[in-house]
Amino acid sequence: MTILCGTDLTAASDGALDVARALAGLRGDDEVVLLHVANPAGNEVVREAALDSARARLDEIAARRPGTPTIRTELLMGPPAETLVSFAETEGADLIVIAHRSGHTPLTKLGSTAARVVATTHVPVLCLRDAAPWLAYARRERPLRVLLGIDESAVCDLSVQWTHGLRKQAPLDVILGAIYYPDDAAAHYGLHARTVVDRDPEVEKLLERDLVRRFRASGPDVHPHPRRGLGRIGDHLIELAREESADAIIVGTSQKTGLGRLGSVSSVVVNDAPQSVVCVPPQAAIPTLVTPHLRSALVATDLSQFANRAIAYAFSIASEEVHLVHVVKQDASADEESLTRELTALAPEGARQKLHVHVVRGDEPALTLARCAARHGVDVICISSHGRSGIARALVGSVADQLLRATRLPVLVLRPA
Repeated sequence: MTILCGTDLTAASDGALDVARALAGLRGDDEVVLLHVANPAGNEVVREAALDSARARLDEIAARRPGTPTIRTELLMGPPAETLVSFAETEGADLIVIAHRSGHTPLTKLGSTAARVVATTHVPVLCLRDAAPWLAYARRERPLRVLLGIDESAVCDLSVQWTHGLRKQAPLDVILGAIYYPDDAAAHYGLHARTVVDRDPEVEKLLERDLVRRFRASGPDVHPHPRRGLGRIGDHLIELAREESADAIIVGTSQKTGLGRLGSVSSVVVNDAPQSVVCVPPQAAIPTLVTPHLRSALVATDLSQFANRAIAYAFSIASEEVHLVHVVKQDASADEESLTRELTALAPEGARQKLHVHVVRGDEPALTLARCAARHGVDVICISSHGRSGIARALVGSVADQLLRATRLPVLVLRPA
């Protein structure tokens, strides 16, 4: 794997090259690739003169930086962003480093080279604003302080793993930032929404727990920080990064195109943040460095013989605790104390995990289970499917099917024979 540094032959790009070499040195790489994409206008003589000048400038930049990692210079012709992206993928690069200035106007945001690279590449991109924090990190003079944007998207898993890779190389202070909207967050956890504009301390406590769980690591260098949102998520992340004195912001990108880029989180952060920004695309080949720890499981039963069989699976998966849940209709008459005793008796004999029994009310079982799982912070859900098919499934639906759509958590479904 290779770190590729794109350069426009300015002093700002020299800083990007220094950072690319420093990060490559941390990994033990032998070389970095310095690429300049030229697209000179004019007749053939003028174009050749421009290319000769660019080659001489590349050689001069490399000659001023002897030692390892060595610098391999490349000069190509074509549209800058498209050519850089194509070369990175052909070369097998696993990181692109480019200098990028903030403060563009709305029209140039859509057209800047950095924005086009971020929107189209399969390779993580470091848009560098200030080289100094990265160089100090690489020399292990101080931790790099990064804000990692956390959300429920699949690409967030990639940015989490990429951050762990950075954390593995040298000390890192990680701020786990999540922007929440109080009414939506309360609904997610099955809580009563107290407000739609003010902070919700109960929701933030749950979010802090889930941020650490999503990052899959804790310690004095990991700081969960949920932030109440009112406007664009990207603007809130930039504000949080400023308040936390972050050196860089790390975000996943869904790579929206056209006018959609104006409102995307990564586009806003890349173009407006004063800090360096790392964007991790959804197709990035990121190694898994930290695996999930299935500490707790939620298992649902309607107390039928087949549904009860899922309970043993929950105890086999969870290492510490199991939440056993039975859902009754909102207005149904039920002896909850008797149900609690019956549920408690279903635990496997000799189980070491702590058992929590819940009788919860709700008219939509799947949504009620998803909210209960979120509220208790479980890592996996276990459920039996009664296997409806044909007209019954079309008309009534399956709780298991609905649960898969209602939660982002992994769901183990025990199917009938």
